[in-house]
Amino acid sequence: MKLTKLQGLFNALQFCILMAAPLMFLACSQEEEISRASVILKTGVAYTASGAEVSPGGKINIGVLASGAGVALTYIRIERIAGQDTVVQLDRGIYAGKEGYDADFSFPKGLADKEVWRVLVMNADRDTASAVLVVRKGEGVDYGDINHFGPLTVGLQNFPSANSYLDLEAGVVYNSATVSGNEAKIDLLPYFYFTSGLPSPTLTCPGYTSAVGYYPLISNWPVKNTTLFDYNTSDNMLVTPAQFDAAMNDSLLVTAYNPTKVSGNCKYAYEGRVIPFKTQSGKYGMIKIVAADESEEGTISLEIKIQQ
Repeated sequence: MKLTKLQGLFNALQFCILMAAPLMFLACSQEEEISRASVILKTGVAYTASGAEVSPGGKINIGVLASGAGVALTYIRIERIAGQDTVVQLDRGIYAGKEGYDADFSFPKGLADKEVWRVLVMNADRDTASAVLVVRKGEGVDYGDINHFGPLTVGLQNFPSANSYLDLEAGVVYNSATVSGNEAKIDLLPYFYFTSGLPSPTLTCPGYTSAVGYYPLISNWPVKNTTLFDYNTSDNMLVTPAQFDAAMNDSLLVTAYNPTKVSGNCKYAYEGRVIPFKTQSGKYGMIKIVAADESEEGTISLEIKIQQ
């Protein structure tokens, strides 16, 4: 009797092993089929070499070459690590197919003696790869010249003349007729709405998802720039109008910008607010709101300081 029971248990164990074997093989096969992401940093005179010394305010130029190894790349993140502090400088969804990913970025050197810049990419199989660049603090400072534009007046979404399309880098305002052929220059669009029960003169950009709801014209634009606004500094009034007025170089522009609290949309752009931003092309700047109407037919008056 005992032998019969043991034989039955043995047969059951054999059955379980036979059933599990294909699953184990499938799991191993699936793991082997995962495409491995890869990333390298470009070298040459145009890019910052690992171990280089860069003075505070100077540019750290990072070139990225990455591959999803047969599947699309879907994500990139760039971090600046100084001591125990890690600040995400770029956090972006991407799509790069068989051609791979090729992009250049520029960031300002901070005050830390040593910064580790980490570039991480992920592919559609959720496999990640990373590369690092070590940058040390050079002597002196290397803050750059700026341009100052304004006051400029931009119309909100139902302003009659539709002077609503702003090129931040040149300080030029276009209307719905003159913007044709200049779409790739536009960094800012203003609109007005109520949010959380509060009136909100708002700054947005062509690349922001909801912008087309206020400006249907942009739906067919070949290029839709994304400008990132530091809403945390604006909401908490961390930069005063007096500080904006006193800025003679880009020191305040690059240090005031907090890359962890940014969006393509900035609400509550009230008079007296100062809003740091970064353009699609990588230039840092600040907007001072001189006056802002609380009506769809109104305007916003603003000044701009931006890196040359």
